[in-house]
Amino acid sequence: MKGDPAERDPRATAGGGRQPLAGFKAGVVFLLLLALPTLLGGCGSTSEVPGPSVLPEDRPILSSIAESVDVSRMMATVERLASEDFGGRATGTPEGVAVRDYLVARFQELGLSPAEPLGLSDYLQVFQVPADRCYLNREPQPDELVEAANVVGMIPGESEEMVILTANYDGMGRDPQSGAFFPGADYNASGVSAVLEMARVFSSSGRKPARLLVFALLDGEECGGYGSSALAEAVEARGLRESVRVINLEGLGAGGEDYMDVWDLNYRRNRETVRALEEAADLLGVTLELGGQDPGSSAGIFFLYHIPAVNCDWSWFNRDEHPDFRQVTDTPDRLNRDGLLKATRVVAAAVWVLVGG
Repeated sequence: MKGDPAERDPRATAGGGRQPLAGFKAGVVFLLLLALPTLLGGCGSTSEVPGPSVLPEDRPILSSIAESVDVSRMMATVERLASEDFGGRATGTPEGVAVRDYLVARFQELGLSPAEPLGLSDYLQVFQVPADRCYLNREPQPDELVEAANVVGMIPGESEEMVILTANYDGMGRDPQSGAFFPGADYNASGVSAVLEMARVFSSSGRKPARLLVFALLDGEECGGYGSSALAEAVEARGLRESVRVINLEGLGAGGEDYMDVWDLNYRRNRETVRALEEAADLLGVTLELGGQDPGSSAGIFFLYHIPAVNCDWSWFNRDEHPDFRQVTDTPDRLNRDGLLKATRVVAAAVWVLVGG
């Protein structure tokens, strides 16, 4: 690769601020987020939009769903994803393909269906990523493209309205200087483990949701938000923008404090999702911190397509609450199991409020 690694590769400056998106799309998102107060001035206050309400008779069901979340099973997923076998999960590498195959097998085991309403006939949504945006640890060829793929499955509902749970599964591969791999346990094996665990909880519940429930594990996000863009474009192409709510999960496994963040981008159309998360957190006794401008996650890409999307993480108000972010020290043994469990339980209960049953 050409140029000074400290200038072109976030792995060489990983101790800096949070940078979940890379490449030119990250710059677009950054500029957009700076302008959000002005851009969203015409969107109205989120408090103007009524959200779902948890009725007394719903509380036992929601509590049961939350209690079905098993943190030991989630940690087993994190340990698998963060293992040497997957070597940092970089898009366009053999390890990236291996982790994709592992996730497809998990979806098959859970009995998820291909997301046909999104135009998919199997679990893979394949797209191309410029090789020079990826962490290949080799010199890319001029104009070379590498294959990436989102892993997408669903639980059918009674309408084409859908709630989509997303988390990126790709990582930063290996350090170009030391050769050490980036385990990515907190960012973002934790989010993937939460999506898989909720897929297990809902697929085994015996309850059919009123809305479609889609589980999308995104590739190419560390390259510049390509996976979220591909999914958003599928939503757009199928004319489903008005029918979709997205909850993105990342950084659920660290954080030194005891609160859960929800970043809603101050977008009025996110109010339904926020209300469900607030009520779920209240039911489960979890402190929720509602933020406006997204700090730079996949949710910001969906916003560019006017698709309602919120980002959830565990206690990320200060950068030092996730000290291993984008470090080779981001290993499973460093995770906050209690935070991972609480955040996933809140999202699981909120999702059931949103999809109905």
